[in-house]
Amino acid sequence: MQNILSTVSEYTDLSSSSNAPRACPVCAFGGPFASRPSPEGFHLFECSGCGVVFLFPLPSESQLASFYDEAYYGEERRKFLSPVEIGIAALSSLKWSRLQSLLSRGDRMLDIGCGRGALLRFARNAGFEAYGIERPSPVGHAVPGVLYKSLPECNFPDNHFQLVVLWHVLEHLSNPVATLQEIHRILKPGGWLSLAVPNYGGAQARASGRHWFHLDLPRHFWHFRRSSLEALLARNGFRVSNCATMSLEYDWYGTLQSWMNRAFHDRNRLYAVLKGSETNPVSKNLFRLTAASVLAVPALASALWDAARGDGGTLTVTAQKLAPEQVS
Repeated sequence: MQNILSTVSEYTDLSSSSNAPRACPVCAFGGPFASRPSPEGFHLFECSGCGVVFLFPLPSESQLASFYDEAYYGEERRKFLSPVEIGIAALSSLKWSRLQSLLSRGDRMLDIGCGRGALLRFARNAGFEAYGIERPSPVGHAVPGVLYKSLPECNFPDNHFQLVVLWHVLEHLSNPVATLQEIHRILKPGGWLSLAVPNYGGAQARASGRHWFHLDLPRHFWHFRRSSLEALLARNGFRVSNCATMSLEYDWYGTLQSWMNRAFHDRNRLYAVLKGSETNPVSKNLFRLTAASVLAVPALASALWDAARGDGGTLTVTAQKLAPEQVS
């Protein structure tokens, strides 16, 4: 494990000017590494040792900050136009109903990458002690109960939480191994990790190639198939109890935007329209919205069909903390 951590430390040195990875940052495999399709200007490599696909090199800290500006988060941390926000809020309620079964009275919950704290509000209203972690806002927005710092900086006690939520966050973090180890430390024995990431091994990703919406380079450093994600969790003290490949919120739209990227070389323009940040003429925005309305039902059918075959666009994993003696 120490060798892997050393490799990760070298790899995540953002000042590095190396043009090719020396070793896999997740499993320390020494290569060679296969190149994978990516948009112009970025380079993805796949490790044949553990199956993780990773961006190399990483952007510098200053470059990365520019990709998490106010345009990314949205004004007042509202990312989308009001009708879209209403739909997302309804889906958040459904997500909470599934998470609540992992908690008992008096338990604590931590949501890493909690956004505006929707899950925290549900948890607190249900009587649980809940905290969130979020990247600092460029303009200083703050939500009660949310810590705007990194996970290690929070310095939580050992065995403190019954549930940690990590939805669509792990792929953004420069050191996934250290993150999972810290989560393992702060979880109670037998506690739960609820984790979601885009499914690089799913039908949506395979069909879309470099046009896949959820590549989201350079914000997404890591891309996982089910096998590589489960192996990573096992090496860091977790046993997967359930893995689903369907997220209505992510898979339906991911299919739709990926189709439009391929058909119109659109580079996620519909996404910008739905955020209200697209500056193109109204006629072009109306064209995208019209095309999206025509493709929406077929995209939903495709996403549901993929998920029914276990080949959907998102990996949603529930994993339990193992005792040290159980970790291989």
